[in-house]
Amino acid sequence: MSQERRHYQRIPLEAALSFQELSFHKGETPAVSSYRDVSIGGLLVDSPRAYPLGTLLKLEIRVPGWGRFQNHFGPAQEADVRPLVALGTVVRVEQLDEGGYELGVKFQNVYPDDLEALMKFVAASAPPSPL
Repeated sequence: MSQERRHYQRIPLEAALSFQELSFHKGETPAVSSYRDVSIGGLLVDSPRAYPLGTLLKLEIRVPGWGRFQNHFGPAQEADVRPLVALGTVVRVEQLDEGGYELGVKFQNVYPDDLEALMKFVAASAPPSPL
């Protein structure tokens, strides 16, 4: 039996994101991909290539439906279009049978208002816990 090491509840959500490694040398073009689940602590990313553990990534994450939880002016649909921008660290890398990689990414820095909106979104989207 494996021991669960996650600190936050994850919700399944297949959506788009772009990400790129943060480094001092000339950077690569951001990868456009998807993620499989999200929590307030991080997310599970599909990646065309492996990244070493500890790699710092700049993430621009599309979170469908999170607009109603943001502090903003105007319709929630407009806020849904704005990505959540975060810095994250690669904490797990697994090669997939069908090609590509799965990256576990832990958030390191998220704008406080975005983190608050994400917390509310995750709480509202999570399935009810069994009694």
